[in-house]
Amino acid sequence: MELDACIMGRRSIRSYKDQAVPRDVVNKILSAGSWAPSGMNGQPWRFTIVENREIINKLSRRTKELVTVKMPLPENLQAAFKSDKDVVFYGAPLLILVSVQKSEEWRTVNLLDCGLAAQNMFLAAYQAGLGSCFIGFAAFLNQDPKTLAEIGIPEDHELVAPLIFGYPNETHVSKSREAKVLKWI
Repeated sequence: MELDACIMGRRSIRSYKDQAVPRDVVNKILSAGSWAPSGMNGQPWRFTIVENREIINKLSRRTKELVTVKMPLPENLQAAFKSDKDVVFYGAPLLILVSVQKSEEWRTVNLLDCGLAAQNMFLAAYQAGLGSCFIGFAAFLNQDPKTLAEIGIPEDHELVAPLIFGYPNETHVSKSREAKVLKWI
């Protein structure tokens, strides 16, 4: 796939087929993330791969609990977050949690580095025919170190990029976009 087509065609997907992502495809996604640029080549990211549906559902429920306690939700989300439906990970068969060791002095750089890794992973997934989405609400899991520890993320790490992947149930038409230049000097 041409790079331009990949960049312009990839969209956030929130509806997935009940179909596992093959291990070789998962490894290609992880490899793409590992090849992302990072400050001083620090490669601070760590990946936790979750394919177990029960664990994904448990993380979804816990995220909904944390979100509803910590922030006021708009009316259109209140009912969804109180339902049994997976409105956090959207039934995706693959969850990859990108975390980084906590560091006050390097936090900003580490967050940006993990974002670069996530974008590489999204593009690799799109090229392989998968949909993906960054799930910002799942960062609330940082407020529950016990739950993170249960899935292998140590207490000295911070969850930065919760990412879902799977075969899409939906297609999106790319809309035209323009660069929003603040000033050209």
